[in-house]
Amino acid sequence: MIKIRLFGENDWPAAWQIIVPVYRAGETYPFSAGISEKEAYMAWIDNPSSIDMAGDEDKNLVGTYYIKLNQSSLGAHVCNCGYIVGDNARGKGVATTMCEHSQLQAISQGFRAMQYNLVATTKKYISPVA
Repeated sequence: MIKIRLFGENDWPAAWQIIVPVYRAGETYPFSAGISEKEAYMAWIDNPSSIDMAGDEDKNLVGTYYIKLNQSSLGAHVCNCGYIVGDNARGKGVATTMCEHSQLQAISQGFRAMQYNLVATTKKYISPVA
């Protein structure tokens, strides 16, 4: 059973171990594959309005997600979320649990919508324009 809880400062080493392979792969987030741990901390931890961690039945941290403001001012009712599941926990419902949890958290924070507006690509996926 997956349990979701708020990120605590002592969680960063475990969160980094979940995040770093995804950032290094450079396929799903818009960060350089060479992003430093400090830069990753600033992106994942410093900017969002909340960060949560997913733990398994043995209390091992297996995933993390953030909620942040998508736009300011007249767009402040819309949030954006990012999710990462550790390699060893994929296919076990962690992402689904985090997504469901994030929707409830977003509502409790006063957001009225959630927008996913980022697509990362590499040159191998870019089609030439005719």
